[in-house]
Amino acid sequence: MINVVVLGRSITNLINLAEHDGLNIKVIEPHTIDDALLAIKAAETDVTVLEQHNEQINTDILCLVLATNYPLNQTIILSDKVPDFEQLKATGFRARGYITPPQHDKLVKAIRAVHDGEAWLPRRLVADMLNHFAAGDLG
Repeated sequence: MINVVVLGRSITNLINLAEHDGLNIKVIEPHTIDDALLAIKAAETDVTVLEQHNEQINTDILCLVLATNYPLNQTIILSDKVPDFEQLKATGFRARGYITPPQHDKLVKAIRAVHDGEAWLPRRLVADMLNHFAAGDLG
C-alpha cells in the first residue's frame, strides 16, 4: 500500500478511482507548513502531491522542508506550466516529479513511479538540468 497525502481537494479530481488500487489517499488542507509537516508525518506518507500555487503555503519551501525533516517522503508538484531549472532549484532539487496539465491523467502512474524510486520530470527540465550540470552551474 502506498500512503499518499494530497494537499488540496482539486487534485483528488485527477485521480482515476479505477487506477487507485493499492493507494491510501488522504486529503489535507493545512494553513501552515508546520501543520502540513505534522499531517504528512502522521499519515506515514510515502508520496505527497502538492499544487504549485497554494494561497497559504509555499510549496517549494514545503518540498524542501519535507525532504529535510522526512526523507522517506517523495514529493510530486502539480504545475500549471512546464517547470524550469529555477523551479526545481527552489525546492532544493527535492521535487521528484512535476505533473503539467497535459499529464493530469497520468498522476496515478507518476505516484507509482516516484514511489518506486524514479523521477517524473518533463524532458525539457532534464535537458535544462544537464545543461546547467555541464556548465558547472547547479548552485
